[in-house]
Amino acid sequence: MRFQTKVFLYSLVVALLSSLLAATFVYLPARKLVLGLMQTNVLSIAATTASMVDAAEHEKIQTREDQGGAAYLRVEEQLRKARNANRRQDINVKFLYTMRQYPENPSVPQFVVDSEERGEDKSNVGDIYKVDDPDYKFRLNDCQVEDHFLRDQWGVWLTANAPIRDARGDAVAAVGVDVSEEDTLKHLHGLLWSGALALAAAVVFAWLFSKLAARRLASPLGKIRAFVELISNGNYQETLHLDSKDEFGEVAKAMNAMSLGLQQREDLKSALARYVSEDIVHEVIQAGKSSELFSQRKKVTILFADVRGFTNFSEHSSPEQIASFLNQYFEEMIEAIFKNGGHLNKFMGDGLMALFGALRDDEFQEEHAVQAAIDMRTALAALKSGWAASEDAAERTISLLEIGIGINTGLAVVGNIGSKKRMEYTAIGDAVNLASRLEQSTRDYPDVDILVSEYTYVATRSRFPFKPVAEIAVKGKSEKIRTYTVDAE
Repeated sequence: MRFQTKVFLYSLVVALLSSLLAATFVYLPARKLVLGLMQTNVLSIAATTASMVDAAEHEKIQTREDQGGAAYLRVEEQLRKARNANRRQDINVKFLYTMRQYPENPSVPQFVVDSEERGEDKSNVGDIYKVDDPDYKFRLNDCQVEDHFLRDQWGVWLTANAPIRDARGDAVAAVGVDVSEEDTLKHLHGLLWSGALALAAAVVFAWLFSKLAARRLASPLGKIRAFVELISNGNYQETLHLDSKDEFGEVAKAMNAMSLGLQQREDLKSALARYVSEDIVHEVIQAGKSSELFSQRKKVTILFADVRGFTNFSEHSSPEQIASFLNQYFEEMIEAIFKNGGHLNKFMGDGLMALFGALRDDEFQEEHAVQAAIDMRTALAALKSGWAASEDAAERTISLLEIGIGINTGLAVVGNIGSKKRMEYTAIGDAVNLASRLEQSTRDYPDVDILVSEYTYVATRSRFPFKPVAEIAVKGKSEKIRTYTVDAE
């Protein structure tokens, strides 16, 4: 047997065995990843749909007799639109419905509104959801997606559900989403066929390039690898030099351009962070485009802060003195906000607005907001002490200024607000207006610098030494709002 034939056969056997082994190690994690992505998509559809359903409207549907009512029809139409919008090539939602706990057994769900049109697949109000799985338990308060397929009287499904919450944040029902096992597994079958084709291609071409490319690739690849390691360590100052006129030379140019681009991105990120919240800059860069920061309704805690007497101070101070004061003041205030997990939303002259739990869910957002206000109070006291001891008359004057902080927790629309040319990531709604009103109300109580709404107080009363202040009237609300302040330690 000729040596060339031996090399061909040995290379073919090695390529076949290595490709089979690689395909096995690639397919198993890829299969897990595909299933995980499907679970994430199904859960995302359930959560998004749940946020669209009006809990108060849904609560009007209690019995079979309510099925033809206006409330049922409106919720049914919302579910049907969501179902149809998610019948796509990448994911095909078969059923979309709402459930609530069965009174006699809370771990068992019963149907409320089903988006299906009339027919044998249509579930009615009060029908029990029967699953052939003794370990299945319905959890109303949680977003849950099953890690395995469930079988019921309609088939085998990948199922997820997310809670529908009322204005107080209590779960009153849940949105359920079903994707058939067949539609889920077809993605895995496609992955398997792709892997088989890739394996065949690898067997055909592996031997062709193994010997020929090894030596020629070794030297330039070593240099490229070293350069990539420098980039991965954050060193964007070096340049890759390859004395080559072929593709490797083009790769060197591209990698040098990439290194320059990464350096420019870091510079841009640092520059943007001076004008936009660093959290938002990070999210925009990670997403690749700001439109990924979509708007949604969620619970947030809003903090407004403003300097009392600043207008009078600015009328008797130079622009340089005003800028110096604001820079020192905002430096400390922003640090207190960031330290407690909040992000700066905007500046408003000498005032600011901060959000907690907006970009990322934070189950302790109320505590973090109140702690940030306390830290702001402490930081301002330190600044005022330094200004009071200064020989500069302007600094001694600003040491007399006080701060007013208003904090409120509630549901708000959070996300991109604006136009395609200019967007702002912010929060809007009654909860935001109330926080602003609380900050303004601190001016009515000279001895109070932090004013907290009852909604925030209830969530943090065991954590901080509160004392009641007053009940204030808020435009648009029939009842007065109880307010509290935090005692200075």
